[in-house]
Amino acid sequence: MPVTREDLRRISTAVGYEVPEQDADDFRTLLARAQQTFETVSAMEDYQPTPDFRLTSRLNVHFPEESDNPLNAWAWRCECAHASPPSATLKGKTVCLKDNIALAQVPCLLGTESFTGWTPQTDATVATRVLEAGGRIVGKAVCENLSRGAVSVTAATGPVHNPYAPRGYSAGGSSSGAAALVAAGAVDLGIGCDQGGSVRIPAALCGLYGFKPTFGLVPYTGIASNDASVDFAGPLTRTCLECATLLEVLAGADGLDDRQGAGCPFPGQVPRYADELRASGLDGAKGLRIGILKEGLEGAVMNSVVKAKFLAAAKVFTEKLGAAVVEEVSVPLHTSSRAIYSVMSKMGNHMGMLGRATGRRQVILTDLARRKGLPYTQDSLSKMSAFSHEGLLAGELGWSEYPLVYGKAVNLVRRLRDEYDAVLGQGRQQYDLLILPTTLRSSFPLPAADASPLVHMDAGRGMTENTAAFNGTGHPALAMPIGLVPSEADPSVMVPCSLQVVGKFWDEMTILKAAYAWEQAVDWKAF
Repeated sequence: MPVTREDLRRISTAVGYEVPEQDADDFRTLLARAQQTFETVSAMEDYQPTPDFRLTSRLNVHFPEESDNPLNAWAWRCECAHASPPSATLKGKTVCLKDNIALAQVPCLLGTESFTGWTPQTDATVATRVLEAGGRIVGKAVCENLSRGAVSVTAATGPVHNPYAPRGYSAGGSSSGAAALVAAGAVDLGIGCDQGGSVRIPAALCGLYGFKPTFGLVPYTGIASNDASVDFAGPLTRTCLECATLLEVLAGADGLDDRQGAGCPFPGQVPRYADELRASGLDGAKGLRIGILKEGLEGAVMNSVVKAKFLAAAKVFTEKLGAAVVEEVSVPLHTSSRAIYSVMSKMGNHMGMLGRATGRRQVILTDLARRKGLPYTQDSLSKMSAFSHEGLLAGELGWSEYPLVYGKAVNLVRRLRDEYDAVLGQGRQQYDLLILPTTLRSSFPLPAADASPLVHMDAGRGMTENTAAFNGTGHPALAMPIGLVPSEADPSVMVPCSLQVVGKFWDEMTILKAAYAWEQAVDWKAF
């Protein structure tokens, strides 16, 4: 269709420019040229990596029956293995993928009904690496609606239940299904994605190890993004050694993810995390200087029982494992970290939600963008969760009323990183690791699916206060189980409690060694 004067008027109004009458025909001509360029590229065939289905066939792809899905944690089932895997690292292990991770020929729900029918045509790099290591992918695990939320109640397929509690308790989010399945023993290993704590929070509530590695260590290629600046993928496992093994498989540059910059090893250079853990044993924390992040214990909703369990667990590092020191350390900006992260994340995610994210040199999931049917209709918007509605509204408020605050938040995240690095340094006054509670509360009863937006949003209080900061800064952070505590709602219900270990950039090894030593010294379920 030719560009009309009405088109010109509409487009110029959208950018706030009133085209002078004498220039109108010139700009119509220029827009017509641009239109031709857009039409040319739109008509071209897309280009995404295609799996070799002869080696990695996808069998028995089906939606699970309710009777086979007691925690409501499976989004889709399948059987996918490599016919002749070049490695046996994960031989015999079953793996589930969070349902925003692409696996070609297996439908991806993304926890939503605002759009449906997306079946990816490519495999995420993490899926390829699992298959090449001899792992068997047996399905996709439910994630929160559009991967937003930490409470396991917003998925269009219904709430995901915590395997440690009666039905109706939170499994955390947004990698809720993967955590529930691994914790219940329905699958050996899970891969989650973490934009503000979405691996570590469900790990914490479900008694697992959940690792958000250094920014860029694990490629995010082929995974639906919330905001590229805070996207991470990582393991969800029952033991520390399994976490180390899976991280070793997933880590390393893939040549496709533009987030994998200086410091990221190539696959052949990834440390042998599992072998090092076996060698270090109980000595993995010996001599370490560990800082207890003071501000991580001061949240308004900090549960006293969770705090006490954390402090008792911290003592194990000195009393049983030979750490040189475990003492309080202060990073005052941590108190404001969630607010800083929220501005960066909400405004960045807003542009992605509207299909306006730019600046990427990544494999773009254009088939997903097409399936979304942008711009959104009232019908599609009505099927989103309160978390997505709040994100869209808050993002629009930010860009329309506070357009300079995004850049300021990005700068403040860098300051936050510098302040953590100042204590995670070298010398007598610096620390090898920081520790703090992963979440300020343990698992709790889910709000009703039809509860008000405010009730849904407030249900997540205490979940991201200690996790989101490290999505912003990019530091590696591991959630590890340290005991069972009474639920706030019912003291007779015992649910997991978690400690978060934060380390220096690219130093996943020290984090894992310390956690492994603690695990070898303590039966966490009896601690």
